[in-house]
Amino acid sequence: MLIEPFVITQEDSDVTQADTTAGVMGDLFSYRVPKGKSIILRPSDVLCLDLDNTAAAVAANTCVVKLEKRDQTGAEKTPIIDKLQYASFAASGVGEFQDEDKLIHLDINNEIEVGEQEYLVLMGNNPTTGLDKDTSFMSLRTHSKR
Repeated sequence: MLIEPFVITQEDSDVTQADTTAGVMGDLFSYRVPKGKSIILRPSDVLCLDLDNTAAAVAANTCVVKLEKRDQTGAEKTPIIDKLQYASFAASGVGEFQDEDKLIHLDINNEIEVGEQEYLVLMGNNPTTGLDKDTSFMSLRTHSKR
């Protein structure tokens, strides 16, 4: 078993992207863990976001984001980040993907394993317009096990 640093971005071939609808918590980026691999989420892992709405503007500070683990069917859902205001990222530096002091660390107490064929889903609810998959960016710096 090998555990190594791993980065998931919206451009990963295992990520499905979708615009969201205004005022509704919807899936923006959904990562399906490939066969033969699992993702190990640790408290030290960081999530970086730069979200734009479908009107080509930065998402509102009142936008709420969630990160959840889903089983292979998508039916069983476990929150990892539960309803964090996008303002938290704005205060840290929206679009900040380098400065470790400005990144959002996962607020978890223990490691969480996302097994093969399970999902990690970044969701968003922007109050006035949906979120745009084409102009939004994310990076989750985590670990993989194979």
